[in-house]
Amino acid sequence: MAKTKYIMHDCAYCHKPTKMELVGQMQTEDSEKPAQKVWYRCTRCKHSALLDRQTLAQPKNGTGAKLDKGVCTHYSKDQVFTVGQAIYHEEWDDVGKVIAKQKTSDGTHAITVAFEKLGERKLIEHVTASVETEIVQVVPA
Repeated sequence: MAKTKYIMHDCAYCHKPTKMELVGQMQTEDSEKPAQKVWYRCTRCKHSALLDRQTLAQPKNGTGAKLDKGVCTHYSKDQVFTVGQAIYHEEWDDVGKVIAKQKTSDGTHAITVAFEKLGERKLIEHVTASVETEIVQVVPA
């Protein structure tokens, strides 16, 4: 497996999943084996963290099993989702898990979904008819 310079990991300082850059590793003097601890720097806040390679190699969802779209909830902008819920996006033909929820500056609700093929994407949720008419009125056609 090729070594990559960047990983996605939860930054202990920002408390957000972010892209981390490999900046160094701890090598023992008398050992030829690769280092077990490596330094990564958060690209958002620039703080460094010493991480263990074994914990980075383990999949986050425990089993590493692919999601089955038969058991996933179909995505719709008018539904409300919970963190950890598996969803299926029909237009993109991809499945993923909701990893975060936010309220946007204009008052709408958004979810961050980690899709298997597309990676992380932000989607809107809980859009009511009144919000849709406000959006249509603000943006001229």
